[in-house]
Amino acid sequence: MSYAFQVVVDCREPHVLADWWADALCWAVEPQDEQFIRRMISEGFATEADTTTHGGRLVWKDAAAISHPDGLGAAPRVLFQRVPEPKTVKNRVHLDI
Repeated sequence: MSYAFQVVVDCREPHVLADWWADALCWAVEPQDEQFIRRMISEGFATEADTTTHGGRLVWKDAAAISHPDGLGAAPRVLFQRVPEPKTVKNRVHLDI
């Protein structure tokens, strides 16, 4: 049996890292749905503080993901998630299965 998986990277600036790694790997930053984000805010499930603007678009502040541009089915995905603590000795990458 095979598993789809993603690699998760804890970081301070998820959108900046996603842009850099997407460019380095010739992958694509996964688009975020601005209408969905606005609906979550209007329905009280999120606040403006949960969002930011990146590249002129409204996005979730705490995460950005990249994936292979061909969407190869169970191809791995890389998720960059904001964490508050600075890197010291903690390993910032772990597998999500």
